[in-house]
Amino acid sequence: MADILTPSRYDSIEEQHDGVDDEQSDMDEAQNQDATMMEDDEDTNERTLPNGKSYTVSEMPTDYSLFSNPPGLGLTRQRLFEIEDQIELSPTDWQTYLPFVDNVWRKQRGAELQKEGDGSGEVYWCKLRKNVHAKPHAPKPTPEGKQPRKKRAKEEKACPMAIKVVRTQGATEKYTVMRAVGRDVRHTHDLDYMDSQKRNGAIMDIARAETNRGFLPGSVYWKMWTEPDKMVAAGGKFMKVSDVRNVQYAWRQQNPDALLKAHTGYSQTRSAGRSKTGTPGRRAQIPQQSLPPQELSARPSSVRPSPAQPTVAQSGSAQQITPPLERNPRRYDIPKGALQYPDHARSFLHAYLPDSSRMTAQNRPHVTLTWASSLDSRIALMPGVQTAISGPETKAMTHYLRSRHDAIVIGVRTAIADDPSLNCRLQGVGGYGGVGVDQQPRPIIIDPYARLTIRPDMKILQIVSEGRAKAPWVVVAPGAMLHPVAVSTLKAHGGEYLMINDYQPQNGGLNWEGIFNVLYREGIRSIMIEGGGVVLSELLRPRWSHLIDSVVLTIAPTFFGRTGVEVAPYPTHDEHHRPIATRLKGVRWQPMGDADVVMCGHLQVDAPPSNGILPGIEEFSQAASSERQQHAPPISASARPQNGEAGHPQASAPRS
Repeated sequence: MADILTPSRYDSIEEQHDGVDDEQSDMDEAQNQDATMMEDDEDTNERTLPNGKSYTVSEMPTDYSLFSNPPGLGLTRQRLFEIEDQIELSPTDWQTYLPFVDNVWRKQRGAELQKEGDGSGEVYWCKLRKNVHAKPHAPKPTPEGKQPRKKRAKEEKACPMAIKVVRTQGATEKYTVMRAVGRDVRHTHDLDYMDSQKRNGAIMDIARAETNRGFLPGSVYWKMWTEPDKMVAAGGKFMKVSDVRNVQYAWRQQNPDALLKAHTGYSQTRSAGRSKTGTPGRRAQIPQQSLPPQELSARPSSVRPSPAQPTVAQSGSAQQITPPLERNPRRYDIPKGALQYPDHARSFLHAYLPDSSRMTAQNRPHVTLTWASSLDSRIALMPGVQTAISGPETKAMTHYLRSRHDAIVIGVRTAIADDPSLNCRLQGVGGYGGVGVDQQPRPIIIDPYARLTIRPDMKILQIVSEGRAKAPWVVVAPGAMLHPVAVSTLKAHGGEYLMINDYQPQNGGLNWEGIFNVLYREGIRSIMIEGGGVVLSELLRPRWSHLIDSVVLTIAPTFFGRTGVEVAPYPTHDEHHRPIATRLKGVRWQPMGDADVVMCGHLQVDAPPSNGILPGIEEFSQAASSERQQHAPPISASARPQNGEAGHPQASAPRS
């Protein structure tokens, strides 16, 4: 790696020591220009500059958004700056997000692409990486008769950070962004520092697109700050009026006589001004009355409008994301079908979610069993029939649980019957408002005999091609007949067959402890098992109860009948042929939506009691009896029934 990271002599830091201390002067210049500009007639659109040139107010509506930010831009810029973990991106996502961080990273020049497995890689350095081969900077002399510009040397922040971008081709093309340096190496600066030194190409393109339509630079700057959240997310926190003026220079050279125009609501006296923190100053604050009426009615007066924010149709605890009415066809909206599970509805699940310290201590993955059941413990009306059981609120909860686990496990019968996608559609996860698929769980199908037909049109593979899921793994037993087409199709989408050697049909089939250990070695730290009936029933047996950490069961108020698919473990007996009860501890019940109830708990196995009564029932009965005896009034002789009366002298005493 050392030869890759050696800087070439062409990659000196741009303008390392010739920065101009023009922040305050730029602000003063813009303010002075606004102060000297005169307005002729308030009833007309004509305006005149002191130099005699005119501009006008746009006659076309300008209540559109200048920004077409992709989803989760602010968070994604931070992730692409820090590179704490590998980030997988589709080609479209890579080309979309790269311009927003091109002020941070510079691709190594003059080097051949380095081969990385089935792909090729490129190295990017931080733009503040010190170039030992750079020639000393010699400032240009000031021409005679001109005042020297006020300059200051930029603060020296030599940065050792470097990343590697690997492009993998095949049925699913992707870019993997990873560190090219050790885990202990960090930037010597933060992202704000880079944004203050140089604006990224994407934010400059946004300003260029609007100035090339003939708008005043001050008006464009004002218009951009009408959406401060998007402005900051795109990296424009430290943008100045002079930046906007500079990007218009080429267009102005080609159109020297064009009459510039201003946006509706633009006022010369509030176009300039920016505080030293990079946010608009007092004079740049946008008055509410200058904003479109439909945006004012949607938000409190103290909140700035954000036209691209999606609307939310709330239904109980779950919320369905509905894209807003588009005025700009290039806008990146959250895809239809993304789910939102609010924070206030998550707290009851915290005790049953994976815990990293506990997983490390037990040296195995956290395993959660979760499914939806009818009142008669059925998960489908009949075998092979996909059945909707729970409501939309519980569906959103399920996808939240998926986002908190590394993998989703189902049996082959469920995979054949349902053709599931097995991804997470929670808002903010990759493919649904986020970037990459590293937050998506890994789909895993338990298929000992390789019964599942692998086809490119399967949902589980189609959604991988769309960049909204990780490729699946299929667990098979030794001797499984793998079709060559299935192997190549699965591998082309990034999937794999995992062969588990510990398979004993005479002793119940697959060894679940062996499966979990293999997955743990493959980097799977938490597993969410969703079905089907055979897999769930098997794991509920006392034999495997020590491997199960949490149970999350949704109960719907319905009966499916005896033909339905049942979740119930086979009976297990001790050495005295007495049944062993499988029950939960730490149980919590939570209503969900209009009718569903969610039960959470931890699995435990109790030895059978000597009297045949479950311990929980016996303890409850004894406690209830004791409480009644303490609160029962004493019985006097006069209160007892006489001979011939109905009842018994102790009829009013409580029963145990």
